[in-house]
Amino acid sequence: MEQGRLSNIQAAMLAITSLTIIGHLILLTVIISQSRQDGWLAAIVGTVLGLIGILALVKLVQRFPGRTLIEILFVHFSWIGKVIGILYLIYFYIMLILGVRLFAEAYKRIMPETPMWAFEAIILMLTAYIVYKGLETLGRLNQIMLVVLVLFALAVAFLTMSQNKDYSNLLPIMGNGVKPVAVGSLSMMGWFGEFVVMGMVLPYVQNPKKLVKTGIWVGVITLVFFLGPITGPIALFGPTEAAKMSFPTFSEVRYISAGEVINRFDAIAVMFWTVGLMIYISTFLYGVSHGTAQALKLKTYHPLVIPLAWLTGVGAYLFATNYSEINAFLFQSYVPVNILMGAIVPLLLLIWCLIRRKTIEEESHKL
Repeated sequence: MEQGRLSNIQAAMLAITSLTIIGHLILLTVIISQSRQDGWLAAIVGTVLGLIGILALVKLVQRFPGRTLIEILFVHFSWIGKVIGILYLIYFYIMLILGVRLFAEAYKRIMPETPMWAFEAIILMLTAYIVYKGLETLGRLNQIMLVVLVLFALAVAFLTMSQNKDYSNLLPIMGNGVKPVAVGSLSMMGWFGEFVVMGMVLPYVQNPKKLVKTGIWVGVITLVFFLGPITGPIALFGPTEAAKMSFPTFSEVRYISAGEVINRFDAIAVMFWTVGLMIYISTFLYGVSHGTAQALKLKTYHPLVIPLAWLTGVGAYLFATNYSEINAFLFQSYVPVNILMGAIVPLLLLIWCLIRRKTIEEESHKL
């Protein structure tokens, strides 16, 4: 069904872009609210926990070469696998509509008079075209855009160093005890659960034997990209004020100025969100389109891309009536759902494979 192939670096870059952008948009608020000045510590601990789900998925994919997560579940796990596979398709769809809605919410703050459906329609037409062109197009596009984003991010990081930041706001370390760090770590772990969508991409990498190394590098680099954005707003605004902000990074970037001429660096933040969410939405739209086609035993996923994009637009519009409802979803449901689908289920599937190793190998030879 998928003829394209990605290098391990392209696959890693795809995961890094998708994780980083959603982390900047929604996870910062969650972790700063939960862990306050210890957010950076929760991020480090949460990354270690997040590697559990990443490595479980990678090892699972390596046991069934060339098969996506949905294929593995539908072919090798009987009726229970089909049920879990359908749940994963629903999960991909929910994360997809969340990404589209966040895109619209971010732009709505800049252009409040433009209707939300217009932003959703634009991003869905763009991402549907990318997904329709195939996995290689997505991988190569992201390979170019991530480099550009990193260069702009480094420039912004350099300029924010000159702002009136007080890094003593990050003290005292664990001044509120262990619980805030533990809660924030679980949120970070849940964020890494979104890596499970790579179960639809990893079977098409050129060197599957090095996927463990690829997965670990994804975790480490994503953490590095996250530490600056989580410490910057706390140092600039203090943990209490930063916790009240919907988009702390955006608020921080708006304070940057380079002389009296260049002082609208918030445009860089908007570009970062636009490109990052375009890759994020494309990845999940590819996952749900490809997975649905495999579940229905179709020869290609292309006829499903536009109908699913349309359904995503409807879902994103109906997802919440305002940003407060999205916030409630992020604080109450996002983390447990992602830990379940991104870490617990892949780990249980891997353990089940290890227990039934001989039986599964015999079944694989028959197929």
